[in-house]
Amino acid sequence: MDPTTQPLPEARKAELLNRLRRAEGQVRGLQKLLEEGADCAKIAQQLLATRHALDSTYVRLNLSVAEQEFAREHPAAEAAAVGQVLDRLQARLGRAR
Repeated sequence: MDPTTQPLPEARKAELLNRLRRAEGQVRGLQKLLEEGADCAKIAQQLLATRHALDSTYVRLNLSVAEQEFAREHPAAEAAAVGQVLDRLQARLGRAR
């Protein structure tokens, strides 16, 4: 492991795992729709929802990495304030789609 990296905080890890489990359920739903011969529009809608769930997870993970990097480079910064800024950034990124 790179000495500059650190594991995710437990709360963030739990959040990401929950998001991935939700996406996993959506993928199972997609498989079922395909197996049952569902309408293409319905499959596309579910696929879009699954993609959004994964994209959102990816954004959150990258913001967590940015938070860790910022904390490493600026140890005097207040962690809660940095977290709030990144949470607002995540909300804006989510709306930009």
